[in-house]
Amino acid sequence: MKVRFDEIPADGLRLTIADEAWFPDHELERRGKVAAAVVLRRDGNRVFVEGSLSATVVLTCDRCLEPFVHELVDDFQVDCEFAESGGFPDGADEHEIDAAEMDTILLDEPAVDLFELLAQQVFLALPTRILCAEECRGLCGGCGIDLNKGKCRCGAKESASPFSVLAGLKDNKK
Repeated sequence: MKVRFDEIPADGLRLTIADEAWFPDHELERRGKVAAAVVLRRDGNRVFVEGSLSATVVLTCDRCLEPFVHELVDDFQVDCEFAESGGFPDGADEHEIDAAEMDTILLDEPAVDLFELLAQQVFLALPTRILCAEECRGLCGGCGIDLNKGKCRCGAKESASPFSVLAGLKDNKK
């Protein structure tokens, strides 16, 4: 769903997006409905997008590899700028960006693709450490059992130092 800059009135444009086609179903499993709302404000060749999204997704825990349901709720702000000359001032081939430009998306045309923007925001809203629970114990490195569901079957080898082999080499040299 593209919104052209000239379609945005002077007082802004509020949209509640009922179409769920923007959600990246091919990459994330979701449960139930998704919701998104955006407000677009135009200032010349720039459009400021503020919005919120919510969805329930199924993720895989990084520690125990079990799937779990996670509620995504995110508020975001994005600046979009149409750069007629390829985005660089004075037709330069290279341009060093400053901190203010880090959150700016340069557009090839004077239109904001809301579906693409919302799909990007879903991935940005995912936690960096995907854990089913903060106290998840994960998998045993030796036998592979889920330590949340049972005890380790490989015994007390966990406490052995990986450097114990080096100690044996030192003793053999004497």
